[in-house]
Amino acid sequence: MEKDLLEKEAAVMEEGREEDFMVVKLSKPYRFEGKEVTEVDLNGLEDLTGADMISIGRMMRKRGNTDASPEVTMEFSFFAAMQATGMPLEFFYGLSMKDSMRIKTRVNYFLMY
Repeated sequence: MEKDLLEKEAAVMEEGREEDFMVVKLSKPYRFEGKEVTEVDLNGLEDLTGADMISIGRMMRKRGNTDASPEVTMEFSFFAAMQATGMPLEFFYGLSMKDSMRIKTRVNYFLMY
């Protein structure tokens, strides 16, 4: 999946399109609290700090998550996306599996590169 994202980003750059890699286009419109959402802008990840990561770790432990590498879990990605976007956690929990993986992959990509 990571390779697919890198290839997509390269194709976008080659074509000269102005597409923001950190804006996740949802596979289909998603209704949340009476609004239709078609994309999730994760650019706010740039503003998160080490303190935010510690806070996320604490929230995860309160929910019973004891993974050895929590930063690669879906739950961590949702918490990071929540803090980056200001959307509630329930928004991310209600996404389709396909779109959930898109969010997770994009957050993981951001953390690695």
